[in-house]
Amino acid sequence: MLIYHFFKDLINIRINYDIGKKTWFGTGGKAKILLVINNLKSLQFILKILPKSHPIFLIGAGSNVIVRDGGINGITIKLGKEFKKINYTKEKKIINIGSATRDLDISKFCYENSIGNFEFLRGIPGTLGGNIVMNAGCFGSSISDKLISCTIINRNGHIKKLPKESLKFDYRFSSIPKDSIVIEAEFKAITKNKTIIQQKLKKINNERTSNQPVNFRTGGSTFKNTSDESAWKLIDKINFRGKIIGGAKVSELHTNFLINNGNANSLDLELLGEEIRTKVKKKYNINLDWELKRVGQFKKI
Repeated sequence: MLIYHFFKDLINIRINYDIGKKTWFGTGGKAKILLVINNLKSLQFILKILPKSHPIFLIGAGSNVIVRDGGINGITIKLGKEFKKINYTKEKKIINIGSATRDLDISKFCYENSIGNFEFLRGIPGTLGGNIVMNAGCFGSSISDKLISCTIINRNGHIKKLPKESLKFDYRFSSIPKDSIVIEAEFKAITKNKTIIQQKLKKINNERTSNQPVNFRTGGSTFKNTSDESAWKLIDKINFRGKIIGGAKVSELHTNFLINNGNANSLDLELLGEEIRTKVKKKYNINLDWELKRVGQFKKI
């Protein structure tokens, strides 16, 4: 009972939560158990008591993911209040950011405080933790560029600070252990003229709205680019611009984006993606790797 009263405001437990509808695609099933965890001590407590046999899935902003129609068994974790922070130490030129902080909020904060090199986050619809795990980037920049270190917590509740050099960053890759959760990160803060930052933010926003289907339900880039060719060019070459399966469609504006045309389910999206991969492999002998995460179970028929 004491444990309940201590944690009731720090952990929000939701059963059979309709998480698929909360993703950017707006498709998919329910999370059997969703824990919204609001501080580090509560996260440590949960990780220590959960049997290692219970799979854990961490969800951020709900972008870059397809939740399958059968939903997510095990435990789904969403980080809350205390993981949404930005602290700027001006004297040391260091910015410390919580892993649940939205990219848009980071780019706004940096603009307001004349901190450069974070403008590209205006074009990424996610949260910091996921960005670091996959070394997210766009418009010529990546999240690892100005990273100093990140702090993770593992399935045993142990906390470790990892310097950038140990994380082996590459294109859409880091060596952060798959059973760990990023809780915060430190970055170099480089002062830049506010007008220049504003101009870059405006340019990124204009490019994004002109070239990406921002007014549709989409999850972001579907596939990683290959070493030789952009994914969208390969999809164009197989004539899949505007291709439809069920309620899922390849965007006519940018072919590396799948969109929910209004009545898609997650299976439609995944089947369309797999058909793209099959056609590209057959015609060019190139493997397109998913950038979107696909999680959960297929719905039983």
